[in-house]
Amino acid sequence: MRKYLLLLLLLPLIAACSTSGDQENKNANYIMTNDFEAFDGWIPANGSLNSEQAHSGKYSIKVDKAQEYSMGFRNFLGKVSSRKPYKVKLSCWAYLPSNKATAHYQLQILEPVTGEKIFEDGVVLTNMINDYRTWVKAEKTIRLPENIAYSHEIRVFLWRANAEVPVYIDDVSLVILE
Repeated sequence: MRKYLLLLLLLPLIAACSTSGDQENKNANYIMTNDFEAFDGWIPANGSLNSEQAHSGKYSIKVDKAQEYSMGFRNFLGKVSSRKPYKVKLSCWAYLPSNKATAHYQLQILEPVTGEKIFEDGVVLTNMINDYRTWVKAEKTIRLPENIAYSHEIRVFLWRANAEVPVYIDDVSLVILE
């Protein structure tokens, strides 16, 4: 009887650990995804991680007059993808209190030694969102330049861009489309 009870307890754990081939392919296309729940207590104090607003869970990141740039994703392209991406989808859930929330959700590719920007694009949140004081999904498909290399650094972050009110994002991702 104890063996059957143990098997019943372990079955959900075993099922959670297994993935189908389609799920593995889907996950291979993600350069990054984050809901900011695991950062509390692990990172240095950063005003952008907050629990004032959240799309899912308890935490999101924000920019405001005191915080020009949010914490962000930063890694070498060769470490996050085994293939060179040509087109990606940048997405987030955003909370804008008003049309004065002019922040940008940015994607940059840089030469790591010199810091030279190879490429920059992003989502101007007020250009995509007209519903205020509610969470809205914002996404943009971006064609990357041919000259990017595995040695280049990729960065994703929220930039205040003169927003006069706090701007929040949560459940962010960057996915390779081709």
